[in-house]
Amino acid sequence: MSAADLSIEIAEVAREVHIASRSVADETYEKQPGHDNLWLHSMVESASGDGTVVFRFGSAVVADIILHCTGMFFLPSLAPGLSFVGIPWKAVPFPMSEFQSKWIAGVLSGRFVLPSPEHMMDDVKAFYSTLEGEASGIPKHYTRKMLDSGGY
Repeated sequence: MSAADLSIEIAEVAREVHIASRSVADETYEKQPGHDNLWLHSMVESASGDGTVVFRFGSAVVADIILHCTGMFFLPSLAPGLSFVGIPWKAVPFPMSEFQSKWIAGVLSGRFVLPSPEHMMDDVKAFYSTLEGEASGIPKHYTRKMLDSGGY
């Protein structure tokens, strides 16, 4: 949803906005209803240094900016001070955002100490190993949807 929301906002001021989505067929290349400058594509096949982005179906555009909306996957080592607040999925957003903000403030102020990056990555790998195979039926990129919102 974040890619769609951001793209609609950006399309108000940009000449063209192109969304690459892993949830559409490879042959997808569609102008989005209600927008003259917003297109939906299949996933990116390649990107080159001159800004050319080639999609799986073979269509290509020259991009000034590539904005990654990764479905909550990012590498913290690339942006160690970056935090995400208020990204709910079937949750009550206001209390959750407040708790997230307090926790992030605690980490940034040094009141809370995080485990080592290696320890945190080991935990992530252990959790993902419980999702392997068809038994769980949950792709890794949907793990954010597994939250129990406490009955809300």
